[in-house]
Amino acid sequence: MTQDDMKPVGHQYALAMISGGEDQVRSFAAEAGTQLTLDAFLRVQGEEPVPAFLHSALCAMSLPTKRPKDETLPIIREDGRYALAINPRPVLQEIDGKKVMRSLGVPFGSYPRVALIYILSQAVKQQSRDVFLGRNFTDWMRRLGYQTISYGPRGTANLMKEQVDRLLACEWQIRWDGAETDQNAFAVRDVKISNEYAGSLDKDGAFAREIRMSDVFYNHLVEHAVPLNEIAIRELKGTPTALDLYTYLAYRLPRVTAGGGQSISWDQLARHLGNAADGKRFRQTVRETMQLVSSVYPNANVDVSGRKVVLFPSPAPLEKKLVGSHLRLVGVGPRRNAGSGGARKLAGAERSQDRQVTAELLNFPESSLRFGKREEPFLRIGREKGSPWDVDMMAGEFRRGFADIGRKRTEKEWLRVWEAFVVGFAKRRMKSQN
Repeated sequence: MTQDDMKPVGHQYALAMISGGEDQVRSFAAEAGTQLTLDAFLRVQGEEPVPAFLHSALCAMSLPTKRPKDETLPIIREDGRYALAINPRPVLQEIDGKKVMRSLGVPFGSYPRVALIYILSQAVKQQSRDVFLGRNFTDWMRRLGYQTISYGPRGTANLMKEQVDRLLACEWQIRWDGAETDQNAFAVRDVKISNEYAGSLDKDGAFAREIRMSDVFYNHLVEHAVPLNEIAIRELKGTPTALDLYTYLAYRLPRVTAGGGQSISWDQLARHLGNAADGKRFRQTVRETMQLVSSVYPNANVDVSGRKVVLFPSPAPLEKKLVGSHLRLVGVGPRRNAGSGGARKLAGAERSQDRQVTAELLNFPESSLRFGKREEPFLRIGREKGSPWDVDMMAGEFRRGFADIGRKRTEKEWLRVWEAFVVGFAKRRMKSQN
């Protein structure tokens, strides 16, 4: 087994993309990858990065992944000089016609993580502590990347509402101590993300479309925001450990300066991720999760195969090009010193780029999207973006209604046009049923 064979699958997808383009990635995945990681890699590589942000303290220390035994107790995370406390304060609620003070409990799972990244990202990008959520809760869920939204007792909308209410009802303490005992680099004490938040529904039962972030928290966020890629967040949104590992690496790796890497123990990583599993199970979970994380962040150079986790200097997630040194595009040396093998690799990468620029012009698939290699990406888009509607039915509507259907386009252009149609089709059908 070579050193490349031991890399996370996302690294190997990236190497295949560099040397042979998407066809080689698919060929490799057919032998060694999984459909989940392949789809995630191609979707992230196929789109321009969209900036998203999270506070550095929340990248370094995470919310619980599962419901705590006692939901009313504060979450306390400590690691070296960092300290984070999230305290579920009681809120005024009406139960059986009476006003009572009740704690909603601490937030947990993937929903509050996705919501938190969205809220903080909007505040940073808009340079405003007034964050617009959406016209209604369904609209906001769409903004978060959820295509199938249900309103039953265990539906996605109600689960998200519960976790957002928990998240924004909590008070936070964030602290980082400097090198000197009396030096406090920053401290935010007893503040809410939103001081004025009273729940997802206002007094009339309508969706609270906008929240105002507290001034103290907003100012602190602007100073300590870590850039993420929104496209990657959408691929990871269903797995809290994957979100935690991705945001932690996004924060730590660009800050590693030692060429030989920086080692941390598995216990340290477990504290960062707030994981209470036993050591062996935690290591296995991280190694499995890293396959998906590396697919959306292939430039992340981290070794999770040994007794310690080794972090190496890596570009931030918003870097579009596959440039990590572990992907052999940085530090390969000038061509005259690369040797025949290195020259062939660089020439192969250049030829691959040329092939992508001069992609063949094709018609939209004429038969069922359920069969055939070329039809696979169209089928995936139809199932993901158009659920629960039948893919071939949508394809038939697309062929009949698209005025320019006879014009040949590159595969990438067809996929872009098809995705826009599927999203619009699903929205129209959902409205007609409401």
